[in-house]
Amino acid sequence: MLIKPITKLQRTVLLLVVFSAFLSLLRVQITQNLSYTFLLWNMFLAVIPFMIAEYVKIQEPEKLTKTKLILFIIAWLLFLPNAPYIITDFIHLKTNTKMAWYDLFMLFTNAATGTLLGLLSMVTFHDLVCQKWDKHIGKLFSIAVFFLCGFGIYLGRFLRFNTWDILFSPIDLIKESILSFKESTAWLITFGFGFLLWILFSVVKRSKIYV
Repeated sequence: MLIKPITKLQRTVLLLVVFSAFLSLLRVQITQNLSYTFLLWNMFLAVIPFMIAEYVKIQEPEKLTKTKLILFIIAWLLFLPNAPYIITDFIHLKTNTKMAWYDLFMLFTNAATGTLLGLLSMVTFHDLVCQKWDKHIGKLFSIAVFFLCGFGIYLGRFLRFNTWDILFSPIDLIKESILSFKESTAWLITFGFGFLLWILFSVVKRSKIYV
C-alpha cells in the first residue's frame, strides 16, 4: 500500500506541535524543573483526535460506510476534549516567578495548538457527516459535539476524570456525570467552552484555513 505524502496542513500542524513541545523541554533545560512537563502528555492527547480525523479523511468514500463513520466518530469523541482542555492549564501559571512571561507564552502556545487541533479535526468530521447525511444534521452534530466537549473539559479539570476512565471506571464516571448536573460550575464550563468552540469553529470554516 502506498503511503500518501504529508500535506501542507499536516506539516504546519506538525511544526506547531514540535514548537510547543520544544518550549516545554526548553523550560526544563533552563530551570532544571519538571513542573510543566505535563504539557507534553496533554499535547500528545490533543494530537490523537487530529490523527483520527486525518486517517478517516484518506479512506475511500465508497468503503467508509455510515456505520464505520459512526465508530470513528465515537473513538474521536473520546479524545476530542483533550485538545481544548489545554486551555485550562493556565491554572498552573504562577505570576510571581522570573519565568512568568515565558510560562505565559508557553501555555498560550500549547493551548492555541491544542484548540486548533481539535477544531481542524471537527471540520473533517463535520464535512463527512454532511456528506453521508445532510447539512442540517451536520450543523446539529457540530453543536452537540462542542457542548459535549465542554462537559468533557469539566469532567477532566474539576472531577479529574480522563479518557481511560470510560474503560476502567465507567460506573464512577456515569455517576459523577449525573450528579454534576446539579452543579452550576458544570453548566458554566459546558456552555462557556461549548459556545467558544462553536464560534471558533465557524471562523475556521468560513476562513477556509483548513484547505
